[in-house]
Amino acid sequence: MIIGKNVSKTYVGEPLFTDLNFKIGNNRKVALVGRNGCGKSTLFKLIVGEEDLTSGNIEITEETIGYIPQEIKFDAELVGECLEPKLENEWDSYIIDILVNDLRFSNYDPYQKIETLSEGQKLKLKLMEILLDDPTVLLIDEPTNHLDIEGIIWFEDYLKSLEKSVVMISHDREFLNSTVDEVWEMERGKMLTFVGNYDNYKSEKLKLIDKWDEEYVLFLKRKAKLERLLHCVRKIEGGKARGKAVRATKKRIEREVVKDKKEKYENKRISSVKFNTDITSQKLMVRMENVEKLFGDNVVFQDLSFEIRAGEKIWLFGPNGVGKTTLVKMIVGEEKPTSGEVKIGNSIEIGYFAQKQTHLDLNKNILEHFTDETHCPNQKAYGYLKRFLFDKDSIQLKVQNLSPGERARFAFAIFAHNDYDMLILDEPTNHLDIETKEVIEESLKEYKGTLLLVSHDRFFVERVGVNKRLNLSSGRLEYI
Repeated sequence: MIIGKNVSKTYVGEPLFTDLNFKIGNNRKVALVGRNGCGKSTLFKLIVGEEDLTSGNIEITEETIGYIPQEIKFDAELVGECLEPKLENEWDSYIIDILVNDLRFSNYDPYQKIETLSEGQKLKLKLMEILLDDPTVLLIDEPTNHLDIEGIIWFEDYLKSLEKSVVMISHDREFLNSTVDEVWEMERGKMLTFVGNYDNYKSEKLKLIDKWDEEYVLFLKRKAKLERLLHCVRKIEGGKARGKAVRATKKRIEREVVKDKKEKYENKRISSVKFNTDITSQKLMVRMENVEKLFGDNVVFQDLSFEIRAGEKIWLFGPNGVGKTTLVKMIVGEEKPTSGEVKIGNSIEIGYFAQKQTHLDLNKNILEHFTDETHCPNQKAYGYLKRFLFDKDSIQLKVQNLSPGERARFAFAIFAHNDYDMLILDEPTNHLDIETKEVIEESLKEYKGTLLLVSHDRFFVERVGVNKRLNLSSGRLEYI
């Protein structure tokens, strides 16, 4: 059992969270959710000892922890170098064969360089590396960011059959509904616990918010009543009686108002995002004719021919490594086809949100980077960034000091500053918290322009209202 008692963490005098209490064990599958930057990954690091507690205690009794961080790294260069040193002797190599089969690690090659693996393969390799230590508890940070849809469905089934305790940080609502039986939410520096899957958590949270609202109204009434009472007793004639009544009323105010203060619940989320376009429907946006793409001798795809017309909302999906990102990069001009033609419609503005925010300058602070990218005046930039939950203090932070989720939200703030006739979004929800996803979902649902979406988030895809599906697989493109 892992037991956290009054766990607190403070950075530079600012509390990230205080007095968290929790238990991990008994093969429970737990989701750890909350807004980007609330301390979810930090809590994992405290549990495994990568960071120190400010106060409180974490007791680990008869448990072995396996930890998969959000950004997966390896000490070895080759696949086999990760796994073989963990075997007691060479005769135990059958254990690796069992894991390869259980995790459906296709084309396993111990001599393959790790850097050539897909993101999904890297997750499976890290999981194999950890499972060789026979952990009883798994802490997994954003696993679905590394998997395609087929991989996510496999991982759902794998977790449900796994006889281990698992705590996961994830913002994939469909995935959480399928895998967890408890949800822990970190909010306003505290932790709330809900039994059940994600849908049950949302339902129970709404009831809790209603309860908080009722308590806040009653608190305001009680506060006003006691303030009126204090005003009245101060008018009592006779100093002794008046003093006694004033002291008694002040004690009630201290007990019932100051010490039992209720605050209005405010759900801070980014403001609505709107993209405008005046492109009429059916205008040609993109046409590909007999497009082929090779990397060396590797054929990524061939004979691709399709059109995208104004107003269409298209979901492009397929297994990891089939060339979805390469295809969208050809549309925006970052890649050239080996043969064939890519034609872009006349006088259209295309906005491209890349899967990885490699364009961000980690050494600049948020305000400086935003104004450099958008040419927005400082005064307007303050207000605009506040809509994306970057206040006057956080805009002075360097981009490198942001969490992956905060960095993704900042990248989207830059992206959303302009209007586009066509949006190309490559895995836009990776690292984003659920509340930010919901705002973006609504904006894309209302968007009148053209959308090409690459995403493994099934819930997100359904919510934005796609009306065409393109399956890219084995070098071919199929309309569904």
